[in-house]
Amino acid sequence: MRFYVGRVLSITLATVVATGAIAIAAAAPKIERTPVPKPPTPDFSSMKFLLGTWSCRTQSSRRPAPFSSTTTNSIDPTGYWMIAKSFNPKTSWFPYTTRSTDMTTYDPDAHRWVDVFTADLGGYDVTTSPGWRGNTMTWTDALFTPTKDVLSVTPTINTKVSDTKITSYNTFTEGSGRTITVRTVCNKSS
Repeated sequence: MRFYVGRVLSITLATVVATGAIAIAAAAPKIERTPVPKPPTPDFSSMKFLLGTWSCRTQSSRRPAPFSSTTTNSIDPTGYWMIAKSFNPKTSWFPYTTRSTDMTTYDPDAHRWVDVFTADLGGYDVTTSPGWRGNTMTWTDALFTPTKDVLSVTPTINTKVSDTKITSYNTFTEGSGRTITVRTVCNKSS
């Protein structure tokens, strides 16, 4: 009898354990085996005219003269980024030669263009744009934080004058309350 009770108890215990294991397995998330889909590459067709080298002149209303820069735009080998490499020679009021990089891509989830900017001397920024509206593209600063030197900034408005000429305009307000305008004209050189 003792053997029989022990055997029944063992079978019952095994049944309970097996039932519990099946219940736990059924409740556990299934491991996904489907490959992660590759996101589509951005459609740069509206920006293809930007590819190549551009010569730019920027005039700030608080500076005595415009400064020059050269920017070369290309698409990276992955097809996900348009890369703009800029060179800014020194001026009498900014005695440093600097280089910067803008990397632009499209975020299909947020439905916006994103530009990530880095520069010598610690410069950085992130701006976003809904894209071209006619011949203008408006970029809004996503990281701006007011400081004692700069209280506010307006979005930057880029205007496509032609396939070989672009203008840019924005303003910022200094800590003193003075509003500064910044205008840039770029012409394609190659």
